[in-house]
Amino acid sequence: MEQQRGSTRLGSYLKRLRTGYGFSLRRVELKARAEGAEIDNSQLSRYERGRCYPSFDKLCTLANIFSVSVQNFSDVLEMEKFDTFKPHHSLGFEELQTRGNSELEAGNFGRAYVAFESALQAAELTLGPDRDDSRARARYKMAFSLFRLGKINLAESELRLILRDHQKISPRTRFLTLLMLSNVHDERGDRYLALMEAERCLDLARAAGERADQAYALHAIGRTCFEEEDYTRAAEFHGQALEMARETASSQEIVLLQANLGYCHVMLHRTEKGLKEIREALALSKKEGLRRGTAYCLRILGQVYYKDEKLGRAREYFEEAETAAHSGDSPYTDILFQSAFYLWEIARKEGNAVQEKVYFGRLRHLRSSLERHFDEVGQFDAYIERGGRSEERAAHS
Repeated sequence: MEQQRGSTRLGSYLKRLRTGYGFSLRRVELKARAEGAEIDNSQLSRYERGRCYPSFDKLCTLANIFSVSVQNFSDVLEMEKFDTFKPHHSLGFEELQTRGNSELEAGNFGRAYVAFESALQAAELTLGPDRDDSRARARYKMAFSLFRLGKINLAESELRLILRDHQKISPRTRFLTLLMLSNVHDERGDRYLALMEAERCLDLARAAGERADQAYALHAIGRTCFEEEDYTRAAEFHGQALEMARETASSQEIVLLQANLGYCHVMLHRTEKGLKEIREALALSKKEGLRRGTAYCLRILGQVYYKDEKLGRAREYFEEAETAAHSGDSPYTDILFQSAFYLWEIARKEGNAVQEKVYFGRLRHLRSSLERHFDEVGQFDAYIERGGRSEERAAHS
């Protein structure tokens, strides 16, 4: 028997999926039946209106129908904690987009998400030739916010819904959506696919003569080259992107680019030059009040000093990065994990069993909510697969 109190947010998400695929309630019912499940159209309507929760089995069926992960549904419910920040319903589409952009720049990604979600709802109530592109623009910004929150699967599902109507949206919205998909694939470790998509986006931006978009695409290519340990090419792409970004991009984008360029220099044994770039990026980020940029730069500085075996300095920067990443209503799980990982490694190097245990527990907790894949995640997962702490206890006994 279904529970009698549901979630408006989950219901709205289910409706967005259904309408994004162009399915009627009856069509979903028939698809469910083809999978051996029973979800009649009146039942689905109650889910969409937030009258009741679907059972887990029905959520699995709906996930298959809409080609999304079941995890998406729990992520949607988790986003309810940001509902208190929803803007007033009297605001129009452009006002909501502006508010969301301001929250993005400040690093308040949960608040940005609910602003863009409200913008999507406003766009759906309007008529006119720009309606489809307005909806896609709002949905893209929702995906961007989700990506920054670490909700990679949810972000991807929004991006794919945009591209289902690719013929109805503007070339620039299509460009931004494709580039964000490149970022999604990069975060998952699908770097060949990420690189192909980013290079395609660079071609589109060059053909359109859009320098700002060229900078975004070059940044994406440079990041993928860095992950592939091709630091020379990564520095070239980041350098080109930074030069263009200084003319056109937001302070947040400039901070991230300059920090990434600095880290490339460090990896190419140009440490002092790299540190200068990273510290300039950190100063700009602090001046502009960019919490994400500040935490990001502090984490990179920690990695530079960790690489040079200056563990005391590294610890200070990682602890600062943790504080910055945890200080707002949208914690940055990726930076928290990376900082905790190196603090754990420092504790192990120094033989501090208490701190090692504390950070190990923190990593276990953070890992469960992390969809991104980067080197520190791979190393920690490999450690767990080898037996983790039980293996160390056996070695010490």
